[in-house]
Amino acid sequence: MSTAVDNIQAQFRRGVRRWTAPLALLALLTAAAPAWAQSGEKFDVSVWAIRATKGDSEIDPELKSIARQLQAQFKVTGFKVVAKRNGTVGKGETFSADLTGRFKARLTPLNRDGKRVQMKVEILEREGREEKQRLGTTVTIDSGRFNLQGGWKLGGKGDDILIVATSGR
Repeated sequence: MSTAVDNIQAQFRRGVRRWTAPLALLALLTAAAPAWAQSGEKFDVSVWAIRATKGDSEIDPELKSIARQLQAQFKVTGFKVVAKRNGTVGKGETFSADLTGRFKARLTPLNRDGKRVQMKVEILEREGREEKQRLGTTVTIDSGRFNLQGGWKLGGKGDDILIVATSGR
């Protein structure tokens, strides 16, 4: 009987030794996680795809408040919201959204300082099976305001372009 107990104890010690290193590594990695990953801080992010044109002067009612900014920055006369995507992500997490046609956005909130949000913005365009980065930048935006980037040709009739409006809170 003592042999059976000795065998069980030996198996237990081997099991403990086998799992000690992986468990210690897991504990170390968990303790070393960045503070933002542990904080649970959440950000509301938005990305709008806007089709802009010189072909007409029609302005989507949702864009009336930023129409002058769009006209001045992109030298266009008409714009229409073609996609709105919203999400909530943690600090350092990426929100991905299909925009229109072959374009996609990725937003990664990095920091919040009072009423300003710092965010990494990436715009990707599919070309065949590949995605090419058209924009990769970090912006600081007043909370709830839009940052405008764009000018990428959409194809089709005329010289319509894509403008991307990003926002975070």
